[in-house]
Amino acid sequence: MEETLNWLQERLHLDDRKLTKLICRAPYTLGCSVSENLEPTLDWIQCRLNALDDFTVSRIVQKMPRILHLNIEANLEPKFDWLQHQFNLDDDALGKMVQRSPTFLGLSIDTWEVKLDWIERRLHLTGDDLSKFILKAPSILNCNIESNLDLTLDFYIDALGDEREAVRLVTNNPSLLAYSLEKRLKPRLQETRDAGILIDAGCLRRIGQYTDDYWKMAITFVRDHRDLGIIALP
Repeated sequence: MEETLNWLQERLHLDDRKLTKLICRAPYTLGCSVSENLEPTLDWIQCRLNALDDFTVSRIVQKMPRILHLNIEANLEPKFDWLQHQFNLDDDALGKMVQRSPTFLGLSIDTWEVKLDWIERRLHLTGDDLSKFILKAPSILNCNIESNLDLTLDFYIDALGDEREAVRLVTNNPSLLAYSLEKRLKPRLQETRDAGILIDAGCLRRIGQYTDDYWKMAITFVRDHRDLGIIALP
């Protein structure tokens, strides 16, 4: 166990806090052999994704510790091959996609295909347009269709009152589909309405994409300057 902890900390450049967090998320890592499992898997990932540097690989593992436990021949290699073929990616582009959101690698190819079918059907995207959409926000592949994607798209449709405009909004800003309805979108929309702000596509984009700090600043600014007739978020 001590050998594994020391190896992880050194190889992934982790301080004590980050090492503890990684082990808490994937405690079974302590039972793996460094020489037979962890090191070969990490070396393969690093090489396969266009020789990523150690710090980039470390960030991938910290986002998804489980990647160290996915079998190369039966899991990772088939998925990487499928992604490159499906989205016409070279090794460098594949590496950037995995860096952005590695957690989707924990799902099966069959599950990804179901999500792509939904995107084609609801957003009317195919071919290069579909590839560009996914590459902008690969985390969408993690989203559940019934409890997330359908409901979130319906949220934008209802807010705008126009399905075509809502579809255009999310196709231009794919990350809007990945935000939490209950924790972010619905509360912010209500705050926007209470502040008398005009609800349009630009407003909804800001509702989704603004950080918590910037959102508080923006909504406070509008509330404090109602007498100026401001009806749009800064």
